[in-house]
Amino acid sequence: MTNVSLEEKVEHLSYQKEILLELADWTNRPFEYEVIKANLTKQEVASFFSLLHEIGEQQKEQERYGFTSVEPLLVNFVGMLDARLHPKAILGACVRQGIELHITEPLYRQVRLLD
Repeated sequence: MTNVSLEEKVEHLSYQKEILLELADWTNRPFEYEVIKANLTKQEVASFFSLLHEIGEQQKEQERYGFTSVEPLLVNFVGMLDARLHPKAILGACVRQGIELHITEPLYRQVRLLD
């Protein structure tokens, strides 16, 4: 039996992941597609949802004082977002999948305006 290095195993698994991402129909699961593509861990996904919760709390606070601008929330979201995730892609995936729409829809509309 041939000895395979850890680096070779990781490279092999990465290649297989790329193939599977291309083969599967991700139409109904765009959020999971982005998570797998970015190679996020379970904890990193939990951190993403914590970030959404934090942004939601900031959104409520702003609304309480009559502020309606989404830009500060988007700036905070992007600043705290895992660097492997693209803001427009992950927000679009959340919207398409119906994840925390009261938070993700306004952010997605704003990030699309910036393109």
